[in-house]
Amino acid sequence: MPEVSVVVPTYNRAATILRAVGSALAQTHCDLEVVVVDDGGGDDTPALLAGLGDPRLRLERHARNRGAAAARNTGIAAARGAFIAFLDSDDAWLPRKLEVQLAALRRAAPEEAVSCHGVRMHLLDHGIEREQPLEPAGDWFLRLARDCDLSPGTTLLARREAFDRIGPLDESLPRFEDWDWLLRYAAAGGRVLALRETLAHVWNRRGRLGEQHELSARRFLAKHAALHARLPSGLRRAAECDIWLQVSGTYAFQGRRLDAARIALRAARRRPLHCLLRVGRHATARLAAAMGRPLPQLTGRAEAAAPARRQGG
Repeated sequence: MPEVSVVVPTYNRAATILRAVGSALAQTHCDLEVVVVDDGGGDDTPALLAGLGDPRLRLERHARNRGAAAARNTGIAAARGAFIAFLDSDDAWLPRKLEVQLAALRRAAPEEAVSCHGVRMHLLDHGIEREQPLEPAGDWFLRLARDCDLSPGTTLLARREAFDRIGPLDESLPRFEDWDWLLRYAAAGGRVLALRETLAHVWNRRGRLGEQHELSARRFLAKHAALHARLPSGLRRAAECDIWLQVSGTYAFQGRRLDAARIALRAARRRPLHCLLRVGRHATARLAAAMGRPLPQLTGRAEAAAPARRQGG
């Protein structure tokens, strides 16, 4: 049996699937299998993968598109390894990713059954590339209740027992499914072994499905209302505000200004001054672009999440 099962959900990503799968097969730790789950796509992905001819590669297929959570659950169920790693089909690992992460997890305390690491982030909508190291947290529940900055669709490596204990990803969430799983893991006492080192490239583009983003936000907040109630009031308002700002940004990117304004008002009810400052920074950036000046660099935790959380796979 392979030590590591790499789960790669994909949907019509023929343009990037070979880059992703190739980066997994080229790992210095080669005791692995790669389980690609084609989530009802209709492109050339199966033929491209067949052309690789690597016995460590397996393909699972959904008859219809069921979403990233279902695709990952199918991959986990098919996996044979003692460790399970996630890799989005438009991202890529550096060659020593598994070697470094496995060595750290083997030395970790029992409550650290999950590891994530830093990435080289490519913000395609902004034309920005930057190193995004991952810092440890003293309280992972508080950190994940506030936000999810772990890029878990590509950086997460977990002992199989963590999925046995916490359960599968929530297939009712079109987005936030990996964040939801990590929050459940942390609420159950689990800790994340955070490696600062950059071990992957993540290409991030804002999605265009505002309705899916809004539906996921509503379901996520309703599901975790009891957990959020445990937060200090300021942190709870900040967490809810940032989620709604992400949704508003997706609608704005689609050109749906009324929906963007409607959701922005929902965010502003939680943190009015913060939202006012965000609007001011956005207006300044648009003015600078119109005048042909360099755009201000995105800074800070909220701005780092400016491209909306994408659906994995």
